[in-house]
Amino acid sequence: MYIGELSKRSGASRKAIYLYEQMGLIQKPTRKGSYRIYDDVIVQQIQTIRCAQALGFKLKELLEALASNTSDSDSSMTLMLQQIELKRLTIQSQIDKANAQLKLLNEFQNELLHSPELMNCEIPVDSSPKGKL
Repeated sequence: MYIGELSKRSGASRKAIYLYEQMGLIQKPTRKGSYRIYDDVIVQQIQTIRCAQALGFKLKELLEALASNTSDSDSSMTLMLQQIELKRLTIQSQIDKANAQLKLLNEFQNELLHSPELMNCEIPVDSSPKGKL
């Protein structure tokens, strides 16, 4: 299929497809004159890339696992599973840090509410994150 059809079927722009190709995330297509001819399997590969990006993966993170020119199917799957586990651990660490920060903020707020002489300003009652201080 030509790049226009691939773009429609995969949901990726032509520019994104060229980038994936350049980075080695998808196989270089065969050529018919000056036209690129893509295999049907590329649609699924691009959808996998787009799904991973939606889940927070950067293209660089996907490169080793999805580089079509250097990995067989089994090792690609193993590498992708490793990347997923690493991303999961990273997100969990960020959640843990955010929860610790929320706990400290709550403690600080409670201290200020019980000892207002520590500050000369009013503490807002609005506890929403968008509340102005």
